[in-house]
Amino acid sequence: MPPWVLVCGSVAMDYVGRYRGSFASYQSRYDIEALNISLQLADLRSSFGGCGMNITYGLKKLDIPVIPLSAAGTDFLDHYQQHLNALGVNSDHIIVDQSFPRCATALVISDDHGNQITCFHAGASISPLRELPRDIDGTEDCQIAILAPEDAPVMLRQGRDLHELGIPVIFDPGQGIAEFSREDILELLLLSDSAIFNLHEYEILKQNAGLTASDLEQMMKRIIITRAAEGVDVFENGTMLHVDAVTCHKIADPTGCGDAFRAGYIYGLMHGYDALVSVRLGCLLAAINLEYMDTQTYDVDVKSLTTRYKNSYGESISSG
Repeated sequence: MPPWVLVCGSVAMDYVGRYRGSFASYQSRYDIEALNISLQLADLRSSFGGCGMNITYGLKKLDIPVIPLSAAGTDFLDHYQQHLNALGVNSDHIIVDQSFPRCATALVISDDHGNQITCFHAGASISPLRELPRDIDGTEDCQIAILAPEDAPVMLRQGRDLHELGIPVIFDPGQGIAEFSREDILELLLLSDSAIFNLHEYEILKQNAGLTASDLEQMMKRIIITRAAEGVDVFENGTMLHVDAVTCHKIADPTGCGDAFRAGYIYGLMHGYDALVSVRLGCLLAAINLEYMDTQTYDVDVKSLTTRYKNSYGESISSG
């Protein structure tokens, strides 16, 4: 079996809305109390999502062998399974639990400036029928596993098993980190080799875990902090590397840009590129995702990514 990536993460249906204007403008006009707000949406649609599947999508588009590990509700059989089959994604380890009528569900409202309000329901992702990584044949060829955002008990169960198997783990708690206990965070950090957060998640993690930036840098081999349009910071071996964001051709929808970044970054790792090149690739895939509506619709392949890398950075991808 060729080297492959394991993605532990949710299968979700996204309900994505657009608020014309900015949340900041709304807040400046009205005295908001107890988060009692009413937004009139210009658009509302459903799409295939879930952090785990979004990362899987990006890796599959770039020809990286990938296996998603998840649990789904019975509505997965309506359309989502056919969607994955059409993409050529191995869905053998997405367990459908008949006791859950729905997959995980995300409600994402974006304004015209790329800001988002997100609500998430775990749905079937917490199913006790969900497999462990060791249940998959060929784990000796698994090079990287990413723990994409889910409930803490799910991530801990997967992380402990991956640690026992000796598979390098990327810890990616997402916005759910706000609900993690200090004990949950500390164990997941110890089970992982590296971690990815956006700036907001990073600040919440430090607060909830009672850790300083220095503490975290000593615990992890590599920490990546994404800062949206301000680029990405990478902390490794006592040094900090900054990578600028990539200019995109247009801004269509910010939903899933973080997941696309992770797919591009892991693509770089799987090809043996260093942190600079791998993070640049993540930034490129995030920019491409931003130019399309929804999360699993952007069009990319290795050739187009290589060309865009050279146009964006002035050098070939292999020279980083």
